[in-house]
Amino acid sequence: MKKTLILSILLFAGISGYTQTYKPVTSANKYYLQTVKGITYTYKNGVIEVKNNSQYAIGTLSITVSSKIDSTLFGIVLFEDDVLEKGATARQTVYFTRGIGKDEKEIPLKEIDPKDLVFSFDKATRAIKK
Repeated sequence: MKKTLILSILLFAGISGYTQTYKPVTSANKYYLQTVKGITYTYKNGVIEVKNNSQYAIGTLSITVSSKIDSTLFGIVLFEDDVLEKGATARQTVYFTRGIGKDEKEIPLKEIDPKDLVFSFDKATRAIKK
């Protein structure tokens, strides 16, 4: 029994180490929190898919990506061309760069290790009703 418990803990720890990290929203702004509540997103092969299950249509949404290992790696994805209506799903490619200042350059997807990525909301605004 003891061996089974230890083995299952080690197996879980080994599996959980190979997933991306999605940071929770830390803002104290109640309007921002209401705006992003219900918005979910996933990353796979350089593409972020967003599902808007919030109460609002989203006008602008940006998600940033950093690395647990490489402090100079930065990624961003912007959803701003079209309104993301309630219940809608959208996909967008992530743009990755590495370096600082003049040394910054775009990084091909094959050089990115997905298990080291950390995702977080950067900006979210409600769409203006016309």
